[in-house]
This record gives sequence, structure tokens and C-alpha cells, in this order.
Amino acid sequence: MIRLRRPLCLAGAVYVAGVILAMSCTVRGAPTYEILDRKRVAVAGYVDRKEYRTSQGSEIPVIALTEAVILENSQITILEQFLSDSEKIPKYRLHSLWKENREKLRKEDAAGIEGVLCYMEAEELPPMGSLVIIQGEYRSFAHATNPGEFDAADYYRIMGQQGRVMKSRCVKTSNTYDAFEEKMYRLKEYLSLLLENCYDDGNASVMKAMLLGDKGTLDAEVKELYQQNGIIHILAISGLHLSVIGMGCHKLFHKMRLPNVVNIMLSTGLMYCYGTMTGMGISMLRAYIMFAMHLFAGVLGRTYDLLTAVTVAALLILVQQPLYLQHSGFLFSFGAICGIGIFLPAVEENLLGTGRIEKAVVSGVAVSVSTLPVYLSFYYEFPPYSVLLNLIVIPCMTLVLLGGLTSMALASLLLSLGAVAAYPVQILLRFYEKCCDVCLKLPANKWVIGCPKPWQIIAFLGILVLLAALNGRLTKLYFWQGVLCALLVLTIRVPQGLRITMVDVGQGDCIYLTEDDGMHILIDGGSSDKSKVADYQIMPFLKYEGVSYLDAVIVTHPDNDHISGIRTLLEEAGTSGISVGTLYLPDVGEAGRNENYHELEKLAQQQNVTVRYIGRGDVIHCGEVMLTCLHPDKGWNTTDVNAYSTVLYLTYGDFTALFTGDVEGEGERSVLDEMEQRMLGKELQSDFYAEGFTEWNRVNITLLKVAHHGSKNSTKEDFLRLVNPRIALISAGRNNRYGHPHEELIERLENCGSMIYRTQRSGAVTVSVRGGKVHVRGGKVRVEEYVSQSQDR
Repeated sequence: MIRLRRPLCLAGAVYVAGVILAMSCTVRGAPTYEILDRKRVAVAGYVDRKEYRTSQGSEIPVIALTEAVILENSQITILEQFLSDSEKIPKYRLHSLWKENREKLRKEDAAGIEGVLCYMEAEELPPMGSLVIIQGEYRSFAHATNPGEFDAADYYRIMGQQGRVMKSRCVKTSNTYDAFEEKMYRLKEYLSLLLENCYDDGNASVMKAMLLGDKGTLDAEVKELYQQNGIIHILAISGLHLSVIGMGCHKLFHKMRLPNVVNIMLSTGLMYCYGTMTGMGISMLRAYIMFAMHLFAGVLGRTYDLLTAVTVAALLILVQQPLYLQHSGFLFSFGAICGIGIFLPAVEENLLGTGRIEKAVVSGVAVSVSTLPVYLSFYYEFPPYSVLLNLIVIPCMTLVLLGGLTSMALASLLLSLGAVAAYPVQILLRFYEKCCDVCLKLPANKWVIGCPKPWQIIAFLGILVLLAALNGRLTKLYFWQGVLCALLVLTIRVPQGLRITMVDVGQGDCIYLTEDDGMHILIDGGSSDKSKVADYQIMPFLKYEGVSYLDAVIVTHPDNDHISGIRTLLEEAGTSGISVGTLYLPDVGEAGRNENYHELEKLAQQQNVTVRYIGRGDVIHCGEVMLTCLHPDKGWNTTDVNAYSTVLYLTYGDFTALFTGDVEGEGERSVLDEMEQRMLGKELQSDFYAEGFTEWNRVNITLLKVAHHGSKNSTKEDFLRLVNPRIALISAGRNNRYGHPHEELIERLENCGSMIYRTQRSGAVTVSVRGGKVHVRGGKVRVEEYVSQSQDR
């Protein structure tokens, strides 16, 4: 009879596979409850967490409510009276009554809301575990509308919240609350105050994150610096804290000769209190479960097994919330432990040398390789120097944690003593920052690889597991060749022909072009209603696509809604991981070169980006793609920046596209003349659009980027009758103040038989040309269809 090793691990793997399969078939995007957006609401629920978050330079208290209900207006007074009498009701009975009756109080269009974040106006917050009524303005979480963009709605659904209540005030609080959790919160506040008095402002926020799990007030620059260098994980409460604090307490109690059972109970109890105080994040919860199993294994006469313990921890967490399988913190934490338990032993046995330094380096490489698919799936890039940086940072973390704990303990006696104890820790934190700065200045400090496909992740993990299973049967050379093969799998890019993506930047324009020969071109990139559009929409999209180098960035005209993101791209070219080869600006006279125009020139020169000027007749040729400039005339002198917008005509085999910027009026008429002469080979006749107009007089464009966000003053009827687009793309913001796209324009497009796609409805729209077909896909809603080429019409 064959005895199966680690049956619990196999059962856990089967369970995870089943959850993934079920989620892929059933889980859809989280509801956003936009019907409530910006409405005044009253919400009731239990206070589950309290913290402070930095917003616009000030710290705002935030309360997370669980078992929440958006109340019907008629029920608010009833619930207020109920809470006034809550001191007469035992705590368990109050909770039971709330569970039984809360659905009766719920607002009809808020079904499904179980948790909210309340941004409070007052500093005085209700106690933990109390049942409260809070009033404020409801704000929904938005879904990502572009590939690579952070999806707030899905993220907060995993965390148990479905919305935010802004400018909140607490109107009623129950008299019963959770005394233990409230004391832990007050202890955290006290310790946080000690850290603020012992450390500099930036270092205080780092120490509060490291020791107390308080990331809401973390200095934004430090957070970005750590994240760019791949050491952001040191700010999370994790297994390292359990090793330092938990095992430290356990060894101390052992030296005090406490009975083993008492020792274990005290150690696990203290760690539970610490976890409760710091918010019991995923990494902390995983580490706590494994820590408890490690201690109790000896009492029960069992051998502690790392993989079994991590399986138990994963199952306990996933049974409560299966959606954690989509959470980066869960995947990073468990991926690292699985890498240590499965892949690291094989790596250590296949070392080419036996030195301590080599072992340390390869151990770091093993963990980095194991978590690489997770890193790429969420960040789309990898900082290669993070492997070496972690070898410096992690060993010092024990000193940082011990120094932080010591400074808090001494500060509780005398603040000046705490400040003295904090001094060595601050030196180490500054050392971390210096190391990060040095790494960012090194060449190739970021490898932008893009988001791997599911099949690539499966193949990658399959190769690593196979290498671990065959450990001892393969030569060292074959083993490391296998590791290299796994890494190469993540970099494979399947040929997809020509792809044109209109990125959803709100009220603005951004078009990305790519082709199998390695062409990467950006036409415009800006927004008038989204701040930091490059940081939150454009650059995440480009990195998702694996773009580290843009061959060309073409500016149609220097309005902010077309260049605000390009400005950031140029400013951050040295640190963002995305560089620009050539910046193309409209070749116009000095009258049209406004302040924005000259600013782009200056930024490009500072970043050593080539600046070229494009005008009528100029051609950009990349592989099978040819972009011909139809407008403006070179040296055209006008102050109307919309009129001189660059208009580009793209050809790719039989596929054609026209990109029009914001061209209108005189500019649009000039484009008409040029297209008529170039493509129909005849002079424009006065009766060209008379009753006898025929198909022979049409250019038949496959794809038209509609000018000026769908304004009624552009893309006139005579223009549409000439270009006769099969597909029309419109980039406009939701509920924009201009009313774009105008109904008159939509009607004109419909009359000429165009298939219309709007970013405000579909999110990013990608048009792919491959296999003789044109494939259109929307990023926000399900928009997928094949379109025949224009010549088949």
C-alpha cells in the first residue's frame, strides 16, 4: 500500500484549483452602486477598524464598518431610538437582534452593501465593536476601465467594503462595544504617539507601518521609493515580526522556566493581541497560524511541517474569503513560503559553490523567482537589483524591529531616552533610502515585462514544480537550464498583428499603436478631468503591455487634455521604466507654438529625447505600418491649436485608419482637400456631394478616431461621406461638462453606418487586425466582435 505524503497539501491544492475554476466561471466585477453616488445617506453598522489616512496633506480619521446597511430614511429615527436603549440589552442579544432585523432597514437600491469606509470630519471616533449610525455623502468605488489600471471596486470587495461615505459624522452610537479591541486600538494610538515623538516625520511613518501596521499615513515618497526597488514588503506585518517578537517572547518565557503549555499559551496570546492591534493583515494572519502550529506541534508530539502549516493557513483564510486568491498580499505571502518550502531545497542542492555568500544570494533568488509571476501580474515590471537589495535590507530588519521596540519601551518611561534609542534605527532607515537611490541610478533598474497570460503562469509554475520533483535526478546544468526556461516562458509574446488601443483617459485623448515588428507609438496622452492620468492610467497600461520604450510619441496639438500625461512621461522618463525615442510636434508657425508647446520641447531636450516636427506629406514607417501626415501644412501660422491638429492616415495591408486629434473648421476642410486629391486623384468639384454621389467617390476608411471627443462642430457630414468609416472611436469623459459626444454627431455617424465605440461606455477599446479580420474589444463592458474589412462593405 502506497502512503501518500502530505495528503493535506494535496487536498489544499485541489481546493484552490476548484475555487479558481469556480471564480473563472461565476465571479464577475463587483457592483459599484453608482445609483447612490454623491447622495446623502445614513449608514449603520459595527465599527470594525479605525485608522488615519493622509489626503491632500492632512490626516483624516477613517472608520471601516462591517455588517453595514444603507438605511431607508423612514427607519433612521427608529434605529436611533433602538440604540438609545442599547445599554439595557446584553451585547450578544444586541448583535442577534441586528442580524435578524437589519434587512428590514436596508435601502432597496443598496442591497448587497455589507461594508463601507467612513471618512470622518470629527476626531472623536466611536469605540471598536459599537453599532453606529453615520451620515455622509456616498461615493462608489470605480472599476478599472483600462488594462493594467488599479481596480478599486474589485479590490475593496475583497477587503469587505462596497463604498465610501465622505464628510461623515456619527449621529448615534450604541452603549455596548468590544472592550478588548478598543483597548488594543488605544494602545496602538499611544504607541503611535511615542513613535512620532522619537523619530523624524518620514521615519515615524515608516516605523508606524513596520511596527503597528499603520500604512494610511505612510510618507508617499518613501512608499514609492520602496515599491520601485522591490522592498515594499518590509513595511508589512509578517512572519519576520513573529520570528522577532513571538519567538523572542517564547524563548524568554522558556528561560523563566515556565511550563511549556503556559509558555505556548502566553506566546500565542501575546501574538494574537499584537495581531489584533495591528489589524491582522493577511501576512500577519498567515504567520500567526503557522507560528501557533509550530509551537503546538511539540505539545501534541507531532513534527512541524512547513508545507502542511502553510496549507492549513491558506485553507482557513480562503474558506472565509475565497476572493483572497485575487489579492496581491495573499499571493505574495503564500507564494514566498511555498517557494521556500518547495523550490529552495532544490536550489540549495544545485548550488555551483558552497560559500555562505553564494547560498545567501541564491536563497534570495529562489524566493524572487517563486513570486515573480505574482509581481508581474500586479506591477508588470521587476526591479532586478531588488534581489541584492533584499540581501542587505532583510538581515538589518531584525535590528530595525528590535530598535523600534526598544525606543517605544524607553519612550514610555522618558521620551528623551526613546529618541536616543531611535537614533541608530533612523541611521538604518536612511541607509535603506540611500541604497534605493543608488539602485534607481543603475542601468536597467527596471525590467518592464508586462502582465503574463494565465497559460504562461501555469507553465512557469509547472516547470518549477517539475524541477523540484526531479531534484537529485538532474545535473546542475540541466537544473539551471530549466530555471532559465521557466523565466523565458514569462517573456513570450504571441504575434497579434496590428493593435490600436484607445486608452480611457476620461475627457482627453490617448491612442496606442503596436505591431509584431516591435513598433510602439503613442498618439497624444492627456486628460482634463483625471489628475495624474499618466501615473494611474497611461503608464500602467503601457507596462501591462510590456512597453519599456516608445519609438514615437506624437502630439497632435498642445492642449492639456492631449498632453498632460505626455508631460509626466517625459518628466519621469529616467525613473518610470518607460523611455521615449522621438517626440513629434506639429510643424506650425511661431503663432501656434504656445507655452505648452515650448514646455514639451524643453522637457524632451532635458531627457535627451529627439524632437521632430511633422507636417503634411511626412511619413513614419514602422514594419508594415505606414503613417502619413495629412495636416497641417508645414509652417502653417494660426493661433487656433485645434485647427492645426495633426491628422495621420494609417495603412496596414488593406486596413486603413484616420487619427484626427481635435481638428475642426478650417483644419477639417484642409484635410478633406488633401484626402480628395491624394486618394481619389481628382480636384474637389463643387457638385462633389450632389445627388449623384457614388461609392466610387468614397475613401472607405476602416477606422476613424472621431475628432474633438465627438463635438458637433467637427466631423461634419461632408467629411463623413468622404471617409465613410466602418468603425468610429470616440474618447470622452463620463458626464463631462461639454456634453461630448453630441447627439448630432452620433446621428451623423449612425447615418453613415459606422459602428460606434465610446470610452465613456466601453472603457479602453482595442482594435486588432489579424487573420484578415478586424477584432474590436472593449475593456470595461463586454464588447467583442469581428468586423469585416472596409473593402468587403
